[in-house]
Amino acid sequence: MRRDIRWSRRVLLAAMLLMLSSYAMALASADYAYRFALNTHGTSEAWRVELTPAVYAVSKRDAELRDLVVVNAQGGEVPFAPLPPAPPLSHPYSLNTRLLPLPGDNTNMAGNVRVQRSVNGDIVIGQSPAGSTAKPTQWLLDARRAVSLDSIEIDPSALMQDLRVRLAVDASNDLQQWQTRSEGNDIVSVKRGEDAVEQRKISVGGDPARYYRLRLIDGDAPWDSQQTPAVSLSGSFTDPLADQVASRQWLTLSPSAAIATTGGGISYDYTLPAALPVDAARVTLIDANTAARFTLSANDDGDVNAVSLTTVTVVQVGNAKPDSSASTFDSLRVQHLRLHTDTPLPQAPTLAVGWHADTFVFLAEGAGPYSLLAGSYAARRSDYPVDAALVKMRPTDATANWQPPLAVLGARSDAGGDAMLLPPKQPYDWSKPLLWLVLVGGALLVVWMALSLLKQSRRDNDQT
Repeated sequence: MRRDIRWSRRVLLAAMLLMLSSYAMALASADYAYRFALNTHGTSEAWRVELTPAVYAVSKRDAELRDLVVVNAQGGEVPFAPLPPAPPLSHPYSLNTRLLPLPGDNTNMAGNVRVQRSVNGDIVIGQSPAGSTAKPTQWLLDARRAVSLDSIEIDPSALMQDLRVRLAVDASNDLQQWQTRSEGNDIVSVKRGEDAVEQRKISVGGDPARYYRLRLIDGDAPWDSQQTPAVSLSGSFTDPLADQVASRQWLTLSPSAAIATTGGGISYDYTLPAALPVDAARVTLIDANTAARFTLSANDDGDVNAVSLTTVTVVQVGNAKPDSSASTFDSLRVQHLRLHTDTPLPQAPTLAVGWHADTFVFLAEGAGPYSLLAGSYAARRSDYPVDAALVKMRPTDATANWQPPLAVLGARSDAGGDAMLLPPKQPYDWSKPLLWLVLVGGALLVVWMALSLLKQSRRDNDQT
């Protein structure tokens, strides 16, 4: 009997907890229109969320993405905020090149040698005949781009005899201003038959630079002014512009309408699936041997408040592959675009727009599965210090580009429904009817009192 009672209590308690959890989830969902499941694989203390067009489509423009929250399985809102900007990605770098000798010693080099940059940045060394036979004590190298150089390794073919020299390394971005990066680097080569001892690597380090200079501090280098020793460079570089191009998403659009304008021009309207943060555009002409100049504008607020984004000139020669270069501009959330040209075209052009998805991060507070709630007329997300939490969560062996794993957005389902996107219905104002009721009641009371006084007066007159 007691076992049955205990079992019944446990079942009742579980049912109550389930009801409370469902009630909490209902409360959290009631303020938002839609729910997106978040698919998390593995375990993590934090997750990234990249917004999709489906989320932008239900988030109100004036909310500026603050009508988005993440809730756990119990319906509780978890810390959720935009992902802090990450440092530029670090890419590995390596280059096989040659040292360019600067003829002459350190004392008279300035008078005999002139170092310049060509139009594309290559090193050009000019020297007078007097300095052409002097043995060099400095060598230049061009990394071809600004790089954080870790090491310079001299090729074994440049060390065919026994030697020991000490070199220093300087760095520059303009061949005028130099900064020392390392000193006291010993280059050693000793060969005895099949036995050999070699130290050919020079450690560098420091901020990125394009040009590097080796200076002889001690010893006698075996290279004359006509020799260009082979070296291998290794390090890393960053290219924020290339990273931005690589991460850009593209949507190809066909015009929804073509409107003839005065003066023979024509405007083409294009509609995106949602108001997306657009920052690039490509225009493709359909017909061969066609040229046109277009003005692209954001047309969400009508012709009067249209915002000009960029001007694009397109030329299509024969059946040549269309130009894939993109015109970029400041990011702007827009859904309706207009492409205008003064040149009549046989067919409407194709417009491709590039955009970068906003990325958020949430902390795994409470048990999953987690859901993204989106779209609300009144509800707005609180501010959470997620950036401070990420600093503490970062693994000790993580690189500078570490980010939490990605949680993939699932299909959309209803939460509170479309009604959550509309302004709430105002409750009926009973103050006016009540006021009229009081006034009418007061008037009736006055009339009743007046009639009562008249009746009383008549009675008094009759009695007298």
